Amino acid sequence: MSFSIKEIDLNNKKDKKAFVELPWSIYKNDPHWVAPLKMAVNDLLNIAKHPFYKTAHVKAWLAIKDNVVVGRIMAIHNFSYNKYENNKVGHFGLYEVINDQKISDALIDTAAVYLKAQGMTSIQGPMNPGTNYECGLLVDKYDDAPQVMMTYNPAYYETLLTNKGFVKAMDLLAYNFNPHNVLPKLILDIAERAEKKVRVTYRTVNLKNWNAELDIIFDIYNSAWESNWGFVPMSKEEFAHTAKDMKSIINPELIQFAMVDGVEAGFILTIPDLNQIFKTIPSGNLSPMAIYKLMTPKKRITRARVIMMGIKKEYRKMGLETLLYRNTQKTLLKTPQIKDVELSWILESNLEMNKPLIRMSGEAYKRYRLVEKAL
Repeated sequence: MSFSIKEIDLNNKKDKKAFVELPWSIYKNDPHWVAPLKMAVNDLLNIAKHPFYKTAHVKAWLAIKDNVVVGRIMAIHNFSYNKYENNKVGHFGLYEVINDQKISDALIDTAAVYLKAQGMTSIQGPMNPGTNYECGLLVDKYDDAPQVMMTYNPAYYETLLTNKGFVKAMDLLAYNFNPHNVLPKLILDIAERAEKKVRVTYRTVNLKNWNAELDIIFDIYNSAWESNWGFVPMSKEEFAHTAKDMKSIINPELIQFAMVDGVEAGFILTIPDLNQIFKTIPSGNLSPMAIYKLMTPKKRITRARVIMMGIKKEYRKMGLETLLYRNTQKTLLKTPQIKDVELSWILESNLEMNKPLIRMSGEAYKRYRLVEKAL
């Protein structure tokens, strides 16, 4: 049966609706997929207003077979990323497709032609739309629902992309912990030595001074990640936009700062796994009942995710990571319904982050892959 690839305009309501709603047909029989909130996806794809698109150009396409949408892809020419990394890498993202090699190949080829015309020398992804957002192809443990703001996909996606000639560029790891397990003595000893060695104090976030706190987190974030593979600094506007809804869902005790001589040297941010709520809202629409569920999440949520942990460059190798992990565990023990904590994602190559997690008996239980292909 024939199919076609149609370029769409994300400013067009009909086109955008078709692009946003495709996953509901791809995953209709998958018990582990979690429907995203459509309002959040629409916000991410608002190319006229979302700050990401001030430093990137994108194009989007749909695959159509028998008048039915069966695939989608976005090509991303991220000027900021390529300037910062000094390379010519184009990205693809928001990739969803039925299990059909020809249709998948056609989507990739279409994105590749555009990116090559922009001077890119390779295509890498999936980025949705960059490393500061959801990214990576799940390549194992398909029998578990993703935690909040982590990707999920069918197992056949890896086969489709591998058959197209993509190879691994980098793996992103997700670690799992039981917060009720006692930390190894080695870790506790490291934490005690770190506290004695430098004058470390702690504080939690002040929600009454949220904007100022965001400025501090933003400063640490860009300093902590600046040398990481694939990193591109966020503008302050983009960071604020990404964090705008965070205040309403966080437990202030789970945003903790480590202070050295009174200066914020690092932070850790843990949030409840709202996907456990979103999973009960399969339409992705915010009905009154859905809003009620989101406003009363405590008894419904048994998992949490550490989504950020960073130490400023000048304060590394002091053991602050271990101190922040230890303190977060203490806080989580006050909420006994939390049975599992995910720390994600962490670059496979980031030994400074992986080593302490392994020492803490953490299990790298999920793997997400960024793949790349020369153009």
